[in-house]
Amino acid sequence: MLKTRSGMSVREVLARMLKNIAYHNIGYCNVCGRISFFICTDAKTARNNMHCIFCRSSSRKRHVAKMALWKLAKKTASIAAILKNASQLKIYNTDTSDAFSKILSRNESYTCSDFFPGVNPGTQVKERVFCQDIENLSFPDESFDLVITEDVLEHIRDYRKALNEIRRVLKPDGYHIFTIPFSFDSGTIAYIDIVDGKEVQVMPPEFHGDWLRGKIAVYRKFGTDLFGILDLTGFETSVNFSRCVDRKYGIVDSFVFISRKTA
Repeated sequence: MLKTRSGMSVREVLARMLKNIAYHNIGYCNVCGRISFFICTDAKTARNNMHCIFCRSSSRKRHVAKMALWKLAKKTASIAAILKNASQLKIYNTDTSDAFSKILSRNESYTCSDFFPGVNPGTQVKERVFCQDIENLSFPDESFDLVITEDVLEHIRDYRKALNEIRRVLKPDGYHIFTIPFSFDSGTIAYIDIVDGKEVQVMPPEFHGDWLRGKIAVYRKFGTDLFGILDLTGFETSVNFSRCVDRKYGIVDSFVFISRKTA
């Protein structure tokens, strides 16, 4: 049976599309730069779907795009337009198969990575595509204007080390724009703790789907203490929440973190 990237069959996807037909909408995709139709397959998790029919970007990804353009390319309407209007921006994205990578792969200033099983971290798989361990990035200091991580840090064993590495490879005043599972009314909750260098499951295990590895373990759900950690790491951080006006971009029920590297 033919399966989609999400693991669902085409029949399941079509059934969900029909069930959520009231949530579909037409608007402008700020990733591929087209007037598009945004398809909802699950109204309860709209941030992770509402896919553009052209580039397959999700609501969450278009929200990241909105923040990236706002901070680094104000006069540019879409990620695709960066190729023409802001091609000098050095961008690093921790996803090799998303809409950003498909659109920006021709841009010599764009770099992406995944953690490929069986490949040594730091290996260049093909042009500007790497296997990277985000806790030990192989890039030189101050390499990028923008680093993008979407729902990545919750899967990292030592996320503080990862944040330090992200800051290291960012240029002065560069931005880390990211998404994570987050609670705004509690502290960080650990699912897996590290005791004497060993992983200890302290909460019932939770996994997220991954196109490359099938599923990956969740180490934590972040909470309000993260802001203090980001500040100590050397980031000035804000959170942008989607609004009604964002529906014209197919952005629904989403929030994005924007961290600027401080001196």
